[in-house]
Amino acid sequence: MNSWLKNIVWLLFIVAIFIVMSFINSSKNNQVLGLPHIEISAFENQVFLTKNDIKNRLIGQGLVSEEMTYSELDIFKVERFLEQMNEVKKVVVYVNSGAFWEIKIELKQAIARLFNLDGSSCYLDKEGNLLPTSTNYSAHVVTVNGYINETDFTKNVQTVINNDSLKTLEIIDDLYAISDYVCLDNFLSAQITHIYINANKEFELIPRVGNQRILFGKAENIAGKFKKLEVFYKEGISNAGWYKYDTINIMYKNQVVCSKR
Repeated sequence: MNSWLKNIVWLLFIVAIFIVMSFINSSKNNQVLGLPHIEISAFENQVFLTKNDIKNRLIGQGLVSEEMTYSELDIFKVERFLEQMNEVKKVVVYVNSGAFWEIKIELKQAIARLFNLDGSSCYLDKEGNLLPTSTNYSAHVVTVNGYINETDFTKNVQTVINNDSLKTLEIIDDLYAISDYVCLDNFLSAQITHIYINANKEFELIPRVGNQRILFGKAENIAGKFKKLEVFYKEGISNAGWYKYDTINIMYKNQVVCSKR
């Protein structure tokens, strides 16, 4: 076969490939994807958002529809919208090889629930963010009230837990440090159920058993104070009984001061 004829054959072959690819792309662009398949990952079933919540919010923003085609789907817009939700920690959106697409969402973990002075309520999460409450779920976490009124959901704690050299500037930072320490400790998370913030911005803890007021003070030497409390519970309370003391003061260094009922 002459070289010029070979070149023509190759040229026709390449043109045919482009025609086929163009047809495939056109067919794919017109393929109906519809609504996404959604997977939700939550800590101990803290499902602050349901699949229907997510679908309805996406539909409300005009980002998805039941008749949506492949060419109409903007993955980056969908991801950005979901990432901005207060309840969402991480999100991944992708299209499968078949005729459907998928959203995988990881929700934030609440560690405390705040009851504000103005009557509103919100959660504090594991990263120090404030979260709105949910109509779907009420998390069983430490409750907080007193002289606090935090409703700014753009706040984020920048302090480091248990680093006494760092001075916090807002009460929410101190609350986060104490709540997170309690959440990470099995004994404390089972025993401490409520935190009260008094007029001096000092913390008082209420245990599940005994109903004492535990005077914690400022969010300083957090690990040391809780260590004293644990030792007292294991040695002092076990001898005296859970209901002997009205107040347990752990604010002072190297001592626990109690008052009887």
